[in-house]
Amino acid sequence: MRRWLLWFLLAPHTFLVFGLWRDVGLPAVDASVLLCVHLAFFAQRGAVPWLLLGAAIGRAIVDEAALPVQILVLGVPVAVLLPLRTFFFGQRWLWQAIAAAACAVAVPRLAGLFGRLFDQPSASSSLDALAVLQAAVLVPPFLWLLRRLPPFAGFEERT
Repeated sequence: MRRWLLWFLLAPHTFLVFGLWRDVGLPAVDASVLLCVHLAFFAQRGAVPWLLLGAAIGRAIVDEAALPVQILVLGVPVAVLLPLRTFFFGQRWLWQAIAAAACAVAVPRLAGLFGRLFDQPSASSSLDALAVLQAAVLVPPFLWLLRRLPPFAGFEERT
């Protein structure tokens, strides 16, 4: 129970922390990409839908689109990457970088697509090549760190 409370209290604030990180002038890390890769490769399979809800709540805090749109924007990359978990296991930074780059391309595209489809435009629907590069470089070290901190560590799948 405590880990779920921590997840729904702290995980949505990941978006605010990384927004502050960017506003201070440090290299931007997209919290959507970070959470998508974490949920797809490291979170307990049975908990992924509820963890995705907490991540979508956090994205809805910082974006104009509603919660159902955010669930779709984050859920599609997680659903695509989830079957790859059997092939990619452990802390392998190369495949994490590739998955982060793919998510960094997919999340803004999906935000634009679902925003137009449901008439809820998303502020984060612009694709930036620098953001894709920064996601590929910065997401693996941040994943390494976040996987050891609560609430992320509480939902780590033990292999």
